[in-house]
Amino acid sequence: MEVDLNALEEGLNESDWSETPEELHIENEELDFSKPIQTHMTVFKMGESLTVSGETEFELGMSCARCLEPFTKRMAGGFKFILQKGRPRTMEGDEDEAIIWLDDAKGKIDIGEQVKDYILLEIPMNPVCRESCAGLCPSCGQNFNLGRCDCKEEKTDPRWEALQGLASE
Repeated sequence: MEVDLNALEEGLNESDWSETPEELHIENEELDFSKPIQTHMTVFKMGESLTVSGETEFELGMSCARCLEPFTKRMAGGFKFILQKGRPRTMEGDEDEAIIWLDDAKGKIDIGEQVKDYILLEIPMNPVCRESCAGLCPSCGQNFNLGRCDCKEEKTDPRWEALQGLASE
């Protein structure tokens, strides 16, 4: 997702991108993107400052954290960051994390790395196929979305059995 800084006009610049995960530097083999990642980006140029905002849309194949069934989910997420030329000499390190400082000598910048970070933040840690997913039986593994099992639901943790004798006395 390379942007030619010299080709940008003063004011509003819009562009659309369709890229594979590899082109956006997403190298996690566990992520199953079923289609290219669609990005609509707006760059507002004012002098030496660029404000980049946009939205990404993608489909991701995942396994449900409750029932372990595979499913595909369509996701979207927004992003916004500032690119600035001419880093002050008095500034050390990355004191302002909201600003990405540009090298004055470069005419192009690959913003795929920044967009990748926003995409990865949209992916749920524990994806579920639907909010009403009933999950699996902890004893036999029956998928409760397909039907109930014959397991007894009342099982006590063996660590508490010693206390059961005290309650009956």
